[in-house]
Order: sequence, then C-alpha cells, then structure tokens
Amino acid sequence: MKTMEEIPGLRSKPYTLWIHVLVWVAFLLVPLLFIESATGRERFMIMGWFLQFLMACYFYYNYLYLIPHFLLRKRLPEYFLMLLVGLVFISGLNIIFIISTADLVEHHHHPFSFWRTALFPIYPAVMAFALSSTLRITMAWFNNERQKKEMEAEKLSSELAFLKSQVNPHFLFNILNNICSLARKKSDETENAIIKLSQIMRYMLQDSKDEKVSLGKEVEYLQSYIELQRLRLPEQVKIDFTTEGQPDLYSIEPLLLIPFVENAFKHGVSYQGSSVIEIHLQVMGKALLFRVKNNIAKPREGAAEQGSGIGLKNVTRRLELLYPGKHQLSISDDGQRYEVVLNINF
Repeated sequence: MKTMEEIPGLRSKPYTLWIHVLVWVAFLLVPLLFIESATGRERFMIMGWFLQFLMACYFYYNYLYLIPHFLLRKRLPEYFLMLLVGLVFISGLNIIFIISTADLVEHHHHPFSFWRTALFPIYPAVMAFALSSTLRITMAWFNNERQKKEMEAEKLSSELAFLKSQVNPHFLFNILNNICSLARKKSDETENAIIKLSQIMRYMLQDSKDEKVSLGKEVEYLQSYIELQRLRLPEQVKIDFTTEGQPDLYSIEPLLLIPFVENAFKHGVSYQGSSVIEIHLQVMGKALLFRVKNNIAKPREGAAEQGSGIGLKNVTRRLELLYPGKHQLSISDDGQRYEVVLNINF
C-alpha cells in the first residue's frame, strides 16, 4: 500500500502533504468562528463538513487520478467523461446523505427536493475542479521546466567533460614530443624536463578534476609549461611572460588558458631566425585580461604543415559554455603576427 508521500502529486516536496492537510483543516474549522449559534454550528458540522468532504473527494479525484492519467496524456474525451462520472457520483452521495440525516437536521426549512439536492454539490465541485486543475497543471509545468533545466545542465556537464578529456591527451602528446626532442639531442636538460612534466601531470591528474581552481594555480601551471618549452628551444627564441594583479583571489576552470599558449609555441617558434612570444595575464577588479602574441614562423623544410588542431576550437567552445555573455575572445592574424586577447568577467 502506498503512503501519502508516495502518491504522485504529493511527493514532490517533503512538506507538500502537510500543506494539503493544513489547508483542509483550516477550510473545515475557520467557518465555525463566524457562526454564533450552537444550532448553526451543529448544522454546519453535519451538512457543511460533509459538503466539504465531497469537495475534497472531487479535488483529489481530479488532482491525483484524472489529470495525470487522462489530461496530461491528452486523452480529453475520457477525461471529461470521467469528470462527469465523478460529478454524478458525489451528487448521489449527497442525496443519500440528505435522506439519511433528515431526522437529525432541519434542512434549511425546505422540503426535500431531489433535483435541488442532486445539483447542490455542483458549485463546490466546480470550485474543486478549478483549484485542482490549476494547481496540478502549474506543478506539471514547473516540473517540466525543472527537468528541462536539469537535462540542459547534464548535457552541458557532459559536453564540458568531453572537451576537458580532449585537452589532457592532446597537451600531453605535445609535451612528450618536446622531451623526446631533448632526448634525441642527449641534452642535460632531459632530467629537468621530466621533473617539470611530473609537476604538470600532478596538476592535470589532481587539480584539473575540480570544476574550478585558483587562477594562481593555473598561472603556476602555465609557468611550468613555459619553463619546459624553454629547455628545448634555441636562445634566439625570446619568451616574455608577465602577470599583474592578484590571481589567487579568483577561480577559473582548469586547463582553460593553456591552448592559447600552446598554440603560440606551436606556430611562433622559428629555428632560422629570432622569435618572440609574449604572454601577459592581468587581473583588473573582477575581470581577467589574457593576451598572447607571437610572430608566425615559417615551417621548417620537410616538416609537415601543422593545423590549429582541436586546441583552439576546443577552448572556444568551452568559453561559450562556461562564460556565455561574460567573455570576449579576439583573434587577429595579419600574416606576420598572431594575437589572442581574452577577457573574462568573473
């Protein structure tokens, strides 16, 4: 047997059942405060309470059964037919009750009338129908809206998780290529590069699982990545990384800024001439300004042409999902210089 909390329509909130109980208790007792005579109170407690009982029955008949099983399933002919059946049923109950209480209560000094007795419950039944329909349909609408928002949030969460899962292997692949390059050169910096890689992987495996991390941690992560890049690059490549403000005061989604830096090293390093990569991060009030500039280097002879890959497309989509209407991303390319400017309002 179902408890009241398990009945659809009364289980949405723990306190819903108690609200229903309190409303009906008030509906039964409040009128007694305005009836002065004892005879009037007695008549109301017999006649009025029974009429309200019929009203409650019709209310929950429509609220718990007809609306979810017929109206919300768009079975309108059956719905209106069952409403009529319920109305006939409570009219019959009222007739039986009036006849059975004829010796207890003087029914308004009127002789018994079948049609008057049969039609009398129609007005409270219409009120019960209107209240129950309004309440249940409104609840159904709010529940549908809540479910839509939950589905949208779940979809957003799944898409972000998928995009983040693409970042780690893509980024790790490039770092391993860098270390492999150092190993081929038998560089003394290979050990240092592996240590830097372990620091980066610790951040990627531990902190990147969180929805948000301190912006200061993200800056440390960028510094580790840049230091790792310095180990493999020739001296003519100048890297300028500066920060302003207090990044520790704010949080950001992990691994959000690295694709722009990675792209600068991927396309802005020349092995035939000088190269400059400028990275500037500034926290102003509740806003982040992140700027990355690099000259566009010609690919080395025999090297396969490199596309932008998934990195920039990935981070652009993540920004749209995480900061809708709260970020501006500008990318300029004049053939000689490539610049990315990102503004985020926290």
